[in-house]
Amino acid sequence: MADAGDGTTDPVWTEATRQLDDLIHVGEKTLSRRRLQATIDEMLQLRSAGLSQLATAERFSVDRSFVSRLEALAEVHKGGSIGVVGFPIANRSEIRTLCEERGVDFILLFSEEERQAYLRERSGMALLHEVLGTVARLRTLDHVVLVTSDHWFTLAAALLGREVTGLRLGPSPMSEDRTVDVGELAGLLGSLQQMRPAADGLQP
Repeated sequence: MADAGDGTTDPVWTEATRQLDDLIHVGEKTLSRRRLQATIDEMLQLRSAGLSQLATAERFSVDRSFVSRLEALAEVHKGGSIGVVGFPIANRSEIRTLCEERGVDFILLFSEEERQAYLRERSGMALLHEVLGTVARLRTLDHVVLVTSDHWFTLAAALLGREVTGLRLGPSPMSEDRTVDVGELAGLLGSLQQMRPAADGLQP
C-alpha cells in the first residue's frame, strides 16, 4: 500500500485500487460491478414507483423477461413455490410469459409435436432418469399446477403423493394442441400467490 509521506494512504493509490476491485473479467469482456449494481438499483426503483416491467425493460433496452427474472431472483417468498407443467398446449409462448411474469419457479410446457419428439429422442433409461428428476424437482415445490388432460391429474397425484391443481384440457388421450385460457390460469396463479409480498401487485 502506498504511503503519502505523512502516515496516511496515498489517495491516488486508494482510488486506483478501488477501480481495480470494481472490475471483473467474464470471457473477453471487462465488467463494472458498480455500474451493474447502479443499473439494477435504478430498475428496481422504477418498478417500485409503479412503472411496468415492459416500460422498464424498454428504458434499458432489455427484454421484459429479464426484468421479471431479476425480480424473481431477489424475491423473498411468503407464499409457496409454484411449478407449472402443461401439454399439449398451442399458445405456449403466452403461457410461458405469464408464468415468468408471475415468478413461477418451475415451468415445463410442450406442444404435442414437442412432446412426441422428446419421447422419441431419448432411450428408455435416459427418459426414466429425466422423468424421475422432474418428479423429484416437483416434489420440492409447494404447489404444482397441471394444464393437461384428465388422466395426468390422477397420475401426477400418485407420483407426487398429494393432490394437484390446474386446468383440465379434456379427456385422455389427447393428440391435438389446445389453447389455454390465459386469464383463467392467471387467476389460478394469483390465488396461489395471495400470501406473497405486496410488491407482487405491481403492474407486470
